[in-house]
Amino acid sequence: MSLNELLDEMALLAIPDGSMVVTIEEARKELPLAKKLLYSLQSLQYEAHDLTEELEVLVETLPPHHEHVSEVAEQLGSLVKEWQDIGDSIDLLGARIAGFEPGHLEWHGVVDGHLVLYSWSEGEEDIEWWHPLDTGINGRRPLVEA
Repeated sequence: MSLNELLDEMALLAIPDGSMVVTIEEARKELPLAKKLLYSLQSLQYEAHDLTEELEVLVETLPPHHEHVSEVAEQLGSLVKEWQDIGDSIDLLGARIAGFEPGHLEWHGVVDGHLVLYSWSEGEEDIEWWHPLDTGINGRRPLVEA
């Protein structure tokens, strides 16, 4: 059954540009890689925070074009590029990051003919939850499969 058969026209308009709608099987297949990418972003977030703090201290004590200031700024720029590349990889999996602490991933999917978000949170083994588009993690409902 095609996506158009599962969703009405209004639901199709609610899908953000660049997003895709996946089946639960597709989301589950992509979960291991999506988790790995999320964990990489979490690590980069800590690194970027530390470098930002270091850069703030450096610019207070050294001239802006000092070699060490430039070096730390370049490291931070590299982290931003790596962050963007990982984010693009997550997008290609059809996933989106809904939170970092704890990690939370979501995929657009269909439940009972409605466009929803399949939901996974750090510590869970599998994708076993979904929620309507207009709610967050607090609106999660168990995924019951026939």
